[in-house]
Amino acid sequence: MNNSESSTNTSLLMPAAFLLVLLAIPLIHSYLHSVRSNYHPVYPVVMKIPIDSSVITAPSEAKQYEGFEVKLNLDTQQLAKFFNDIVSVASEGTSIQGVTGLVSSNMKAEISGKHFGIENSGPQEQLFVFNKFTEWKWHVVPESSGIQTIQFKLHLTTTEKNQQKVKVVNLAEANIQIESNLSMWLAYNWWMVVLLTLLAFTGWKVFCRYK
Repeated sequence: MNNSESSTNTSLLMPAAFLLVLLAIPLIHSYLHSVRSNYHPVYPVVMKIPIDSSVITAPSEAKQYEGFEVKLNLDTQQLAKFFNDIVSVASEGTSIQGVTGLVSSNMKAEISGKHFGIENSGPQEQLFVFNKFTEWKWHVVPESSGIQTIQFKLHLTTTEKNQQKVKVVNLAEANIQIESNLSMWLAYNWWMVVLLTLLAFTGWKVFCRYK
């Protein structure tokens, strides 16, 4: 093989090898998440505001790419009273997550999660009320395995010195053990399989040609 053939061979194989490594990263990431989750305890619901964790409905375990529903059932009048009672006795400069002023029972809720697909993302209005409880529901799809977290946030309307403002507070976190799902991963990332196959075939043809 002459020098020009050798350089051509190298120029074709190096990009192929680089792309192969890039495409393998999601699989390695999924495996590491799964391994780490075996060594860390999972606390299903962690409340950021001292109220009963039963207001959150979420599974402790789920499967990657298989959607499920999470709920928040909240007595907003009682929660507003809780905030207002704290504000009325708190000394200047002390508060719960910076909440000051008179808190309204009219609240919005939202959830977020780095590795989740979420329907109806963003702040949601109080659309369903039963026995003084407002229920918010979201359909989510976990996109990565391991222990994944959904954050629950409230958008509070407060009034202070005749001025209204919106304060976002962290209500809770739901930690969910997500089991990897290879078959669904392949269904979502079929193009990676096709590209890997083409790269392998191209590499083999180049190797046979310049061997």
